[in-house]
Amino acid sequence: MEAKKTKEAALMLGVSQTTIKRWVAFFHMSFRKDRFGHYIFDEADIDKLAFIKEQIEQGLILSQIELPGHEDVREEQTNGAADGLNAGEVLSRIKQLEFRLAQKADDVVSIQVLQHRKELEEIRKTVEQLAASVESMRQSERKAAVQQIAVPVPAAEPSSPKPARKRGLLGSLFHLF
Repeated sequence: MEAKKTKEAALMLGVSQTTIKRWVAFFHMSFRKDRFGHYIFDEADIDKLAFIKEQIEQGLILSQIELPGHEDVREEQTNGAADGLNAGEVLSRIKQLEFRLAQKADDVVSIQVLQHRKELEEIRKTVEQLAASVESMRQSERKAAVQQIAVPVPAAEPSSPKPARKRGLLGSLFHLF
C-alpha cells in the first residue's frame, strides 16, 4: 500500500481532514512527515488513526488514549527523517541556496551602486551651479572695481544742517502723543 495524504486518510476513516490533523498534532511523534513537512500515512498509520477513532467513539479523550507501539514509532520516525534526504540532495540544496543568496547580494549591491551614481551626479550638477554663481559674482566685483578706478568720485561738499521743518497743527497734535 502506498503512502496516503491527509485527505485520503480522512476519506478512508470517514472523518474530516481537520480531525485527522488534530489527532496527528496530538500524537505528532507517532506519524511521519515527507520532506515538504506534510504528514503521510502508510497502512500502519491508518490502523493507528482507526484505533484513535474507536477510542474516541468509546468516550475517551485524546489525552487518555495510549497508542500501541508508540515508542517504536518514535525511533522509526527519527531514522526515517534522516533517510528522507540523502547527503547529495542536502548538498545540492545548500548550493542552490548559496547561489540564490549570492544573486540577491549582487542585486542589492547593483541597486546601491546605481543609487550612489545618481547621488553623485546630483552633487556634480550642484557644484557646477555653485561654481558658475561664484564666477559671475567675481566678474561683477571686477566690473565694479574697474568702474571705481575709471570714474573719480567727486568729493562730497560739507552739508549744512537743514533747518527744522515746521509742523502743521495735526503734526503737532500727533507728536504730543
